Amino acid sequence: MLTCAPALRNLRFQLGNVKYALPSRSFSTAVNTDALDKWIESPPTHTLVDRFTFEHLSDLYITLPTRDGTRTPYITPEESQPLPYGHHLAFFHARQPESRLREDGTDEDISPPKPFLRRMWAGGKITWNHGNPLLIGGKATTTSTVEAATKKGFEKGNPMVFVTQKIDITMEDSKSPSVVEERSHVYFPETAERK
Repeated sequence: MLTCAPALRNLRFQLGNVKYALPSRSFSTAVNTDALDKWIESPPTHTLVDRFTFEHLSDLYITLPTRDGTRTPYITPEESQPLPYGHHLAFFHARQPESRLREDGTDEDISPPKPFLRRMWAGGKITWNHGNPLLIGGKATTTSTVEAATKKGFEKGNPMVFVTQKIDITMEDSKSPSVVEERSHVYFPETAERK
């Protein structure tokens, strides 16, 4: 039988007759915040350009035949048709060699500086502009900005940075974005001694 009795800073549980306790998550060393404060004062912007190519989408359509919730036969994507919801996520990937990516495979361009390298998803939302859709075969630009960055837990020895990133995806020759995405992450120091 597995029983859990979580405390605010410790986790204790029993599996069968063996009792376990995980250590506190508070950090015993202070984090230098100079680079982080500069990053928050002048957050980065990152821009990528991609084309919603027929070939790339064909591969995606074949790989995800149930993307619409049904088991319909393969349908060839057609030029100038609206890109299906969520398919933009298969584009605009990092344009860095693997050696320059963080351990979790993300690009550093919009992330807080070291030591805040551990990232946890905290939420997000996507808004589609139905009057100005992303179009198959079209070229688009994505612009990522930091909407908000907040430091929390530093005074308690458990430093975290809450970051809200806004991503505008705009078709070539368009004035307004076709998709606006908001991603929220919490960043923790990569290495720290634990109490």
